[in-house]
Amino acid sequence: MNKSDGPLIELGSLDGQNTDRQTGTKAFNPDDFESIRLRRVFAYAIDVVCIAVISVVATFVATILGVISFGVLTPLLVLILALIPLAYHTLLVGGPGSATLGMRFMNIRLERLAGGPPDYLIAFVHAAVFYLSVAATSSLILLISLFNPRGRCLHDFVIDVVIRRVPLRS
Repeated sequence: MNKSDGPLIELGSLDGQNTDRQTGTKAFNPDDFESIRLRRVFAYAIDVVCIAVISVVATFVATILGVISFGVLTPLLVLILALIPLAYHTLLVGGPGSATLGMRFMNIRLERLAGGPPDYLIAFVHAAVFYLSVAATSSLILLISLFNPRGRCLHDFVIDVVIRRVPLRS
């Protein structure tokens, strides 16, 4: 990330860290959003691969459990397999890293506009709104990110979060 002396983008109130001194609101450097759309796309592609690997392993285990239980557990196991993407997103974004594996690889993370990292509830609702809106609109809803300078999607606006670049650790 480039170090810029340009203006900061105000995004909301914060409890005292990284704030604009005049207004007291959360302020990010414009460089925090450089190429954010492309990074989000690649991060999601990496996450899809991770979810696919987890799903293959879980399908194998569910098949064995289904055979052992003579098919009694099969409906429950199918439901569990359907929840893997939601659990993946919730557990990783709500955890200490505030990012999925793909997001970490692309050096981006989810942050609340009110300040601080997201908790598990925010991560769950963020993932649920994402999957529901994408399923209902055949992914056309993601075009909203083209019309705002921070690359925020509808599910980001609904939950009041932002995805931004993070500096590389030395």
